[in-house]
Amino acid sequence: MPTDPSGYVPVNTSVLLQTLVEAVHEQVQERRDAGKPERVPAALESGEQRLVGDNEPALDHDLRVQGYLARVAEVDMFEPARRLADWALTMTEERTAQTGDLQTALAALCGELARAEPVGKPDVDDPNAMSWRVPGPGGHVRHYVARRAIAHSLRDRQNPVEGDPADLKRAWLYGFFVRTCEEALEDEAEGEPDDG
Repeated sequence: MPTDPSGYVPVNTSVLLQTLVEAVHEQVQERRDAGKPERVPAALESGEQRLVGDNEPALDHDLRVQGYLARVAEVDMFEPARRLADWALTMTEERTAQTGDLQTALAALCGELARAEPVGKPDVDDPNAMSWRVPGPGGHVRHYVARRAIAHSLRDRQNPVEGDPADLKRAWLYGFFVRTCEEALEDEAEGEPDDG
């Protein structure tokens, strides 16, 4: 067996990626099968930000929940994912100041972020690829986790979805960004002094 003098083990990137994707996907499905998240933010349920199409509310909601739970799973599984996205609090607060309502602001912001993100594998330098700006496994892993969620959600369908199935990634991203912003808000609330 050849020895690498650097002491590192060569890794097949596609195998590593698939392993990460499957690990996150399995965690999401376990959480999903256990029921909804304990506390579902109103923005996750928002009908104003339909991302799949008017005729697919159940699919839209299912993918949102899977995106949301994917971020929950990342935080549990990967230490670097426990850091907050530095932009999330600022953008959420700015939008809340404009709308006057946190959940409306969160829904609008996450809808915009999800629509702007490429449906293909995002480039790390793409300013619209906000999935790269969330600490954790990175935009490529998240892209494949979203695709895995889409395939899982479509596996038993008798009729095809309208349009390109790749566009379904936007609903997954929406849920992912809702949880990302929610984390920043929770951290801010924990840091506030107690009035009691």
